[in-house]
Amino acid sequence: MDLPKVISIGTAFPPHAYTQREAFFSLGYPRNFWPIFNGAAIEKRHFWIPMGTKLSWQEATEEYKKGALYLSKKVIEACLDGRDPSSLGSVSFASCTGYECPSISHWLANDFGFSSDIVYTSILGHGCEGGFPAFRRAYDYVIAHHKPALAISCEICSVCYFPEDGANPDKTRDYELLRANAIFGDGASSVIIGFDDNPRHPYVIDFESYFNPDNMSHLGFLWQDGRLRCLLSRQVPKIAPLGAKIAVDRLLLRNGLKIEDIQHWVIHPGGKTILDNIRDVIGLPEECMSLSRETLRHYGNCSSSSIGIVGKLL
Repeated sequence: MDLPKVISIGTAFPPHAYTQREAFFSLGYPRNFWPIFNGAAIEKRHFWIPMGTKLSWQEATEEYKKGALYLSKKVIEACLDGRDPSSLGSVSFASCTGYECPSISHWLANDFGFSSDIVYTSILGHGCEGGFPAFRRAYDYVIAHHKPALAISCEICSVCYFPEDGANPDKTRDYELLRANAIFGDGASSVIIGFDDNPRHPYVIDFESYFNPDNMSHLGFLWQDGRLRCLLSRQVPKIAPLGAKIAVDRLLLRNGLKIEDIQHWVIHPGGKTILDNIRDVIGLPEECMSLSRETLRHYGNCSSSSIGIVGKLL
């Protein structure tokens, strides 16, 4: 079958890790909000910015570059696993938690000796779904040029912490900052797409996506007081599974497949309720959720890098 394959996957996390209890008490929230953190089904998360560190937006932006370069180097090294980086024809980089120009992927060129004619693509502002277009960009390049391609997703969510008085958490949109602080963590993942004869490497068969512009006001970032502030509606756990079902149904129908034909499911661990609702709306048995729940438990929601982290567990 002359189709591209997933050749390798790499993951990396910052050295600082905190339990949910440590994160909760460090943020100074009243004890009556502990059930939100405790009920997130997260044991620990990794942060590039140590808990309790107060940074201006300028300082946070500078830390984003440091963290993104550190994690991206780690995932590329893991993904290459001895392969020649000069053989890559394309590098796509996805992130929604920072911005650099030249891009993070350009800064990596000297470290890895990428070919001078390699194609760089930065995919910014896509949020948690950013890993998909980065992956698709790599796939499309491989189809067109028959050279391996690298896709990176890297999120430093800790630099986007929006300061608030922990003793009096902001009630906006049902405590959206508090709920965001209960689930997001830092991490990176990468994947190489290409052709090989290894029977263990899965073929990339098909793609499907679904976007409803009516839902744009429910999730993302907005600018407030000169820095990014998380936008997190309580409707997200209801909206996301409905969109996922539409995409999954189209994909299965087009390929003549049923739910029970799929052995492994790699589902974005957006949160416990999101995973529960995706399971119920799509009609998945609980055992299909194990990889995503394990990722959520050990790393939290790492935004666009999460899918690669789940996939690495296969």
